[in-house]
Amino acid sequence: MTVETQPTSSGGSPWPNRLILAVYFVCFSVGSLAHIAQAVMFGFFANDPANPVPMGFIYVNELFTFLNPLTIVLLIFKRRAGIISALAVVALVFALNLALMAWMWTAQHKLHIVWLYLNGTMGLFMLFTAKRLWRAAPPEKALPPATTPSTT
Repeated sequence: MTVETQPTSSGGSPWPNRLILAVYFVCFSVGSLAHIAQAVMFGFFANDPANPVPMGFIYVNELFTFLNPLTIVLLIFKRRAGIISALAVVALVFALNLALMAWMWTAQHKLHIVWLYLNGTMGLFMLFTAKRLWRAAPPEKALPPATTPSTT
């Protein structure tokens, strides 16, 4: 008798995949709570009058209030769609923050790098683990064949 878990048919031991998914859930849960708390405290599309940023950044930032919980739901019920959503959300976070960093540098001469530590680490982790989760995800069931109504 060994203490090793049996490998699954498509992704090796299930435990690393479960731990990876737990990290995904924690990251998107923290993001969800942060964006929902911000919307509850300040309202949607709130802009700090002392330090305003262009509304385009605010609009994209508000999308995460809905995209983060959606990604969690997809990871639970439709694993492969959730993996795609997770990578897309992280890519959008990177695009938003790089654009915001460039805008802050040119408009306010500030270097906005706080996002790099958390989102950068999360993004790299997801980039390196998505392929493993994809291979271990259960295949999507095919749609049943379309039936034609009978003429009788």
